[in-house]
Amino acid sequence: MSIKPVFVFLFVLAIASLPIATQKVARAEVSTPQVFPKVEAEVRDAIHQRLAAVRREDAKAYGGFFAEDCLLTSDSGARVKAEDIARDWSRDNHSGISYHGSEALDLTIHVYAETAIASYRLELDEDWAGQRLSGASRVTDVFAHRNGRWLIIAHQETPIPNLRRVAVQVDPDVFDAYAGEYEFMPEYVVKVKRQGDKLMDLWPGDADYVEDVPIDQNTFVARGEPGEIIYVKDTNGKVTHFILRTVGGDLIAKKTK
Repeated sequence: MSIKPVFVFLFVLAIASLPIATQKVARAEVSTPQVFPKVEAEVRDAIHQRLAAVRREDAKAYGGFFAEDCLLTSDSGARVKAEDIARDWSRDNHSGISYHGSEALDLTIHVYAETAIASYRLELDEDWAGQRLSGASRVTDVFAHRNGRWLIIAHQETPIPNLRRVAVQVDPDVFDAYAGEYEFMPEYVVKVKRQGDKLMDLWPGDADYVEDVPIDQNTFVARGEPGEIIYVKDTNGKVTHFILRTVGGDLIAKKTK
């Protein structure tokens, strides 16, 4: 075979493979976050405007930031629509319940061409005629650029349990009775101690003790952790066990030391 036919063959082969290589590069570029300050600023502003609608209790404006085909999951895990939120807000407002939300905290935005993903923490206060609830959630929004706007096409809220739970005043001397070791199973033991005016616990696998926040004299929570710990005494006033109360049910840990 002469050199010329070989050269032509290789040249044609290279040209034929070029679109495939280009597609691979394009796919690789889309699969990793890109740095687009202008897009990030636009998405950040869209989040700011939507949360501002929460603070002024404008449900209609709030719903306008969601695409019609948005996959919206509430903090209860239910699949809902933006109009469902507007209806609930209207009902709550008529009942005297008001909402006060924070700005987007710990905000991170990743841009993938015409799509952007935002993750942030949101603090939301509910006022029930003077009674207040203080919650926090981790929010993930997926935005798509449509008709010159960044609209949310997927929205997920995950509650951060007990992050802003308000502690009640408890005499620290009661903590002495709770100190000790509690056994769920022989190889799974929780250690509890008093440290000054705080009750601390250490769970298997944790590097250090964490503070337990009292919500009454016998019941405690840990910030950012689900469930409640309820200390139980016998008829003589001696602590015998604690109950770990979770959304999935109760577990009992017997006091062994």
